[in-house]
Amino acid sequence: MITDIEKILTEWAYRTSDGKPNPNSVAHQILLESVLKDFGWGMEERGELLNSLMEVDIVKKKQKDGSYGGAYTVQKHNPDRGQKLITKNASQADVDRLDKKKEKDDGKSTEKQSSVDREREKIGGKVYSEPLETDDGQFAEQNKNNKTTDTFEMPDSVKNNPKIPKKYTQFIERVMNTRLTDKKKGFTADGDTNLSSYYGMGKAGAGGARANAGELLSMMATCMRAKERGEFFRNIDEHIQKAKARGEAINVTPAWSKAAKQNSSAILRMMYDTYGPNYEIAGSAWDIPEEFEALGQNYDEKGYSTDIMFTVKADGKTVKEEISLKQSLKGQRLLNKTIGSVFQDSGILPKHLQQKGENEYKNAQVKNVNSFYEQNSDNITEFLNNVGDDEEFDNNLLKVAMDMDPRNKDKTIREFESFLKQYYEDLKDNPNLRLDRDYIKQNIKKGDKRAIDKISMTLGRILDEYGDPLGGEFVKQQKQLAKEQAKEVAEFIQKNDKAKGVVMDVIRDHFPLKSVSEGDENIILGEFVVSKKVMKGIFGTDDWNKIIESLEVNADADPPMIEYRAKVKGTDRIIPITEVGIREDGEGYGGAHKFEMLVAPNFGKNVESVSRDIYGDQEPIKFPNSPAADFRR
Repeated sequence: MITDIEKILTEWAYRTSDGKPNPNSVAHQILLESVLKDFGWGMEERGELLNSLMEVDIVKKKQKDGSYGGAYTVQKHNPDRGQKLITKNASQADVDRLDKKKEKDDGKSTEKQSSVDREREKIGGKVYSEPLETDDGQFAEQNKNNKTTDTFEMPDSVKNNPKIPKKYTQFIERVMNTRLTDKKKGFTADGDTNLSSYYGMGKAGAGGARANAGELLSMMATCMRAKERGEFFRNIDEHIQKAKARGEAINVTPAWSKAAKQNSSAILRMMYDTYGPNYEIAGSAWDIPEEFEALGQNYDEKGYSTDIMFTVKADGKTVKEEISLKQSLKGQRLLNKTIGSVFQDSGILPKHLQQKGENEYKNAQVKNVNSFYEQNSDNITEFLNNVGDDEEFDNNLLKVAMDMDPRNKDKTIREFESFLKQYYEDLKDNPNLRLDRDYIKQNIKKGDKRAIDKISMTLGRILDEYGDPLGGEFVKQQKQLAKEQAKEVAEFIQKNDKAKGVVMDVIRDHFPLKSVSEGDENIILGEFVVSKKVMKGIFGTDDWNKIIESLEVNADADPPMIEYRAKVKGTDRIIPITEVGIREDGEGYGGAHKFEMLVAPNFGKNVESVSRDIYGDQEPIKFPNSPAADFRR
């Protein structure tokens, strides 16, 4: 049986919400009983001690000048120590009134800094112990119209974890208790509950509360004991379900809760693999300069996409582990520019691929548009003169606008309807009006090629919907011109060393694994890890420059691919790295191609396979049965 009072008090304080055990609090007495039970105390001994704690007196102490100071609580009134009895066997209400009077008299809380906050400051200074910018009372008033019906309470074990900055436990608790702002449903508050700044995060709260909460949940969970982590997520998941049952949406969804569980588990498995069982997470930081520096790290040296960071004690040293949290590598965009902006300035584009000013591609498009009107003039005229009576026209126009650009469908519809309105007005004055590209240019009073040819492409697509073969053929030809241009660009990159160098520079600078290979950070993809060890398993090397040297352009793939081609463990491997998306910005009318680079869809599967082989079997590892080791897990 552990009877060391200091150890008992320390553990009791750790398990309370504010680090200040209150002998008069029933909830705190229950916590104390739990501590005593864990320390080997029998039922009789626990009962005797708890009974002795239930009585508390309020006293004042006599001062040197004969007066009495402010009231305070003691376990038992002792006149020999100059104590004057004010209230014997004070109730909790008596104690609460006393605390409120102290605050009123001083004009501020006289509460001493909690032991947990003192521990926080030992780890990360004031930035670790400072609360959110708005206090609980201010936030409650601000949030009264948008509070969830049920209340989420952060477990004491999380509130009192000194390795988590105080404001983040407050932030998560507030987020969990707040409905998403939805003006359509009348859920409004003094501000936008979708933003982190609403909750008092200040400058650290830029951006969406959902994404920020997701990152912080992962960071916090990694710093918890296994038992605490379980309790934490049980409370979160239960509250999410309660909110859902009441039709209340909150920022923390089941998907984000699941991701945080997976992320924290993956991080711990990676740390165990790296350091073995004898390591300790010393502190945690969000992507905030002040927090990095408070933990003794240089923020300017952090990884390219680091979201959270941990300081780890192992083998007598303190090192950092930077983590980039990503939902997926699939489809991650590395580049989105025009062909001209990527290659034009380098002066390496051949004339037939150049896109600035007059160029061969634009001329070919214009020629095809003119041919469309010349060959299909009668059908176009008849269609336009009768389409106003067709009740299916609006549906067909909507379908065409969606196919062309779903994000800007309304604009496409407005532009074409405005063109038709002017056409019908002109038709009244000229019954023999024939439609061609020059007329469209005058009609829309806008001289740029893109606007003119967009009307023609819209018309061609509508005719195709109505079964006009020449309309369909025109659309097909415009698309084919775009496709051929894209292939020529891909082939040029494949054959031209300078162009290939430009593309490789993009991968070298922006591909997510670059920072991993350089040891700046590790990437966590749900339950999977991307580390130097995983990279070596995929490529046979973790040297980024060697990986770059083995990349090739495959222009025959659809879409074109950048592929890694090398021997890995004696076997020839071809691993798709990125898709090269070369597409016209405004298919059939834009006149210029976009150049996009996306992480290849199947690359993530390679990561998952290797990560599972390296780290997957470490999930069930039992850590040594000690407080320090349990804390890490």
